[in-house]
Amino acid sequence: MKKLLTLLSVCTVTTLSAQYLPSLEVGAGLALKHTEGFYIPRYTVSGLNLYKGLGFYTTYEQRNNVTFVDDINGDGKYQRYTMGPTVSLNENLYGFAGLSPLGPYGLSHSFGKVRKEVGIGLIFNPITLRIGYSNWVGTTVGLHYRFGSKNSKPSYQEQQRQARPISIIGKTKVRVDTVTVTVTDTVYVKQEVVREVVKEIEKPQELTLVGILYHKFNSIDYTDESLQSREGIADALKKNPSANIVIVGHTDEIGSDSYNYTLGLNRAQKLANYLVNEHGIPATQIEVRSEGKESPYIETDNSKNRRVEIYFKN
Repeated sequence: MKKLLTLLSVCTVTTLSAQYLPSLEVGAGLALKHTEGFYIPRYTVSGLNLYKGLGFYTTYEQRNNVTFVDDINGDGKYQRYTMGPTVSLNENLYGFAGLSPLGPYGLSHSFGKVRKEVGIGLIFNPITLRIGYSNWVGTTVGLHYRFGSKNSKPSYQEQQRQARPISIIGKTKVRVDTVTVTVTDTVYVKQEVVREVVKEIEKPQELTLVGILYHKFNSIDYTDESLQSREGIADALKKNPSANIVIVGHTDEIGSDSYNYTLGLNRAQKLANYLVNEHGIPATQIEVRSEGKESPYIETDNSKNRRVEIYFKN
């Protein structure tokens, strides 16, 4: 018992220190089987996270035209209710416990017959599955709809989407990744993202397409055809030694936005490394960007979307 009380205390302290946003749940369910052999519909309203993870709920049960021992009125209507606190344990789970404080089956009655229940709520926004246990009726289940807040903490993909740099060609504002390539004694290079730069451009950028290289599925490796044409593109770039170069990585539409943004950037960076190490083009003249899966080249042919586009920036 001492260990159980200690565990409950830790859970309560952790819950009270967390930050959750208030929400309302409304739903229905069943008490699966009364000890006298009948199920009971039940309806619940919950106010969750009203104060530091704590909330309140109430449940009402009613089943007409049944026979049971404690039918005080003799009208064949089985009516009970419970109410009590809720405690949010994390963003996807809360606990609840309640009893009937008033009425013929309240605390004025013998405590053994007072309706009592405990349970948990499993949150799958906006639906919550509630599972509990109550004396006299055993297991209870219910489905609830959640109004109000979603999880207070964004998912990993949402965080990536919020933080993702945006590359827009031909607009008045362009956010780019400024990348410095440092040459080492081996064929490998070190990629250092210096900072995210927002450039205000008074007129649309003028980009002249030099060529396109295609990649294998979910990879930074080139297709065989593009591997052969890569040298020709490098030679075309070297003929304009003072020109600034923009390399834009793209992907097909399979996978999340954040994953494809990173894959597109890695494809563009691989070509930048090659141009610096193998052809001596200054890293300061190369700008690396990613469009991820935002700009498909041909909607019906994903092999054409796994690409890097090479431009002169005028």
